[in-house]
Amino acid sequence: MIETQARILEIEAGAALVEPMEPSGCSACGGTKGGGCGADRIGQVFTLRSKNYRVLDPRGSKVGEAVVIGVADGAVLRGSGAVYLLPLLLVFAGALLASHFAPLANSDVWSIAGAATGFVMGTFWLLWFSRRAARDARFQPVILRAVNENTFVLKELGS
Repeated sequence: MIETQARILEIEAGAALVEPMEPSGCSACGGTKGGGCGADRIGQVFTLRSKNYRVLDPRGSKVGEAVVIGVADGAVLRGSGAVYLLPLLLVFAGALLASHFAPLANSDVWSIAGAATGFVMGTFWLLWFSRRAARDARFQPVILRAVNENTFVLKELGS
């Protein structure tokens, strides 16, 4: 289970709108002044929307509460494969199949047409998959527990 902390902004029926409490995916940006690669700061410049996410709330949390959110380990890998790998494979497969069955004189044109067909198929796949994943609880982040403010957490500080 991949876990992170967030603060609850709004409550819906069976769900909550949360804002992550940690600044980035790695610990380099948050701890030291001038530390880390700065990718989080660059991302904040180009992000127009605030970073709020809808998560499942089976425990009945309250607005303002700090909570721990979790996503199943396999969900990230399956989602990444479905979103990145399969559409790319469809583009390559379309180009290879079209090139194989095309006349020798126009094989490049047919390869481009096959790749475009694979791209269109990948786009439709992504639309179908994203609608399906939005309703599937296995792909949804869920609130696991409240953050205990009295818990001691040891963090390594840079020198």
